[in-house]
Amino acid sequence: MELEKKQQAFEVALRELTGANPKLAEALRKDHIDLKTLTDIEIIELFWATELFPIYADKSPHTRRAYKLDLEFILNFVMTKTDGLKDLTVLDIHRYLFEVNEQYAPRTAQRKNHMLKRLLTYLHVNQYHLHNLAFHVKNQQRPEMLRREVDFDEIERIAESFRYTVKRAKKKELMELRNETIGYLLLTTGMRAAELLSIKFTDVKRNQQTSYVEVKGKRDKWRRIPLTEKATHLVNRLQTLMMIEEVSSPFIAFSTKKANKAITYEALRLMTHQAVDHVANEEKTPPHWFRRAYITKLLANGSSLIGVMQLVGHNSINTTNGYLQSLNQIQDISNNKLPFK
Repeated sequence: MELEKKQQAFEVALRELTGANPKLAEALRKDHIDLKTLTDIEIIELFWATELFPIYADKSPHTRRAYKLDLEFILNFVMTKTDGLKDLTVLDIHRYLFEVNEQYAPRTAQRKNHMLKRLLTYLHVNQYHLHNLAFHVKNQQRPEMLRREVDFDEIERIAESFRYTVKRAKKKELMELRNETIGYLLLTTGMRAAELLSIKFTDVKRNQQTSYVEVKGKRDKWRRIPLTEKATHLVNRLQTLMMIEEVSSPFIAFSTKKANKAITYEALRLMTHQAVDHVANEEKTPPHWFRRAYITKLLANGSSLIGVMQLVGHNSINTTNGYLQSLNQIQDISNNKLPFK
């Protein structure tokens, strides 16, 4: 059933794409995809629809946005730094790798390199390139710079500042409470941004001991996250005030622009930036910053790797161990009184 839904979604997306551009429809009519009559932009569009969409359709909006930005980066590089997709050279590939390596952190660079490899393989398989240039794409080896972990007291002050990011006067009290609740949940649950945005009031439950929220994480895995008394209090207050203000939505992070929808990741990202600005003139950071600090604090307090892995929904204990290794490096540097990079 799920496969049928994905196939239907893909067919709709493909019809919309090719219907808007007859050249793309014509490129698909032969026994192989004919790219020779298409511009670089059209090839990228077709690559997204036929190669990437079936894979990434069920990913979070944040993940899809990241992959689209990767494609935009490639297209911009091709159009401004090369003679076009058709005439790409090995030297162009090395220029691309150098640029990505200089501008992005290792994990982001690796993702962008992987996108280029996919595109180049696609071009070769569809007989646009005689040779597969993807063989020349190597992941950069520059070590990731060690980052100082934010003090948890400081990040708590930033979470409390979420309520001060509201500028509008209409239903200001409700908006302030919504933002404060969002900030406090980010601080005390370690949820991914996409998970928090999907949380509904009905997902908050209580047993004899405590309140908790049931979260559907990556790969459709459910987990139970305990809530502090303050978090429970904020959620209950928010639901009550929504009733008073006659605002109806199933989502805790409700949108005021779209009925029965949560705010977007972009709105949450901007909210986080504004909260950081309110506390101090720090480097702009994404919502994932809170999750990182939460995991680091758990490990610093002696929580077991397996326990943290299960609580935060990591798919592999190696991911959790990466946080522990970073923490150990930071502590070693602090003990030796060396400056952070």
